[in-house]
Amino acid sequence: MFRLPPLKALRAFEAAARHESLSKAARELNVTHAAVSTQVKLLEESLGVRLFRRLSSGLAPTPQAMRYYKTVHQAFNQIHQATTDLLDSGAGDPLTVSCLPNMAMHWLLPRLYGFNLRHPDIKVNVLTAPRSLDFDQDTIDMAIWWGEGWPNQISRYLFSAEMVPVCSPGFLASTPLDSPADLVRVPRLHVQGTMEDWALWFEHAGVAAGAPAEAGTRFDSLAFALRAAAEGMGVAMGRLPLMEDDVRLGRLVFPFDIRYRPRKAWHLVYPPVIAKAPKIKAFEAWVLEEAAKSPYRLDRP
Repeated sequence: MFRLPPLKALRAFEAAARHESLSKAARELNVTHAAVSTQVKLLEESLGVRLFRRLSSGLAPTPQAMRYYKTVHQAFNQIHQATTDLLDSGAGDPLTVSCLPNMAMHWLLPRLYGFNLRHPDIKVNVLTAPRSLDFDQDTIDMAIWWGEGWPNQISRYLFSAEMVPVCSPGFLASTPLDSPADLVRVPRLHVQGTMEDWALWFEHAGVAAGAPAEAGTRFDSLAFALRAAAEGMGVAMGRLPLMEDDVRLGRLVFPFDIRYRPRKAWHLVYPPVIAKAPKIKAFEAWVLEEAAKSPYRLDRP
């Protein structure tokens, strides 16, 4: 077992011995004079050794303390250098961001060039395979994810979404739809992990019980569900703003322009252990700046 004194007290001793002054040590450590004095006394009590002689002009380390100081000072320098080497060793590693396919395709990738221009030294890898968030098991640094509440993780709200049914113009022309209730009997397209979307929208639109809301074809990505809708396979529950291009270009239309804004939203999520890494702070600042431009960014409680 290592016999180690309190690290906080050891730092105070090292600074006080180096400056031969409690006041200068306090300024360096950004604490009060009294705090340094308390830590030095705590170290003396812990070791059972007197470390300083108090003089009218300041402090004078005892001969024993000077020998101890030289070793402690060298140890702190070694720890500092080892920490610097550790951080520098990962400075050139790429930043790996997990993002669902539709979010990557319609929001992240069209903007990512701006991040590359601002931070040419940070290489970004984007993973779009649907997965659960497990930063301990996966080799990802950050995620842009849909939902709410990630225990033990840092999450930054980006923007909300509006859920609205969409289909192809051809499907709408061939399928009479007079009211939202008519959507109960048409082929509906679903996305794994968001199977509640149709039920939430039906409730918002005032549609009473009918066919099971989850009945229909399922996909593992919203991008595929929207593509299937554009091909005339049925009606998908789309999310603005991620399908604005499809709507603007006429690939998708609204059978009913009734929009539901869910509690869940898009967030940037990452583990606290890497929060201070320069590449993490750089990407977070850039993503929040881009998200602030979205008309779907609402004030969150």
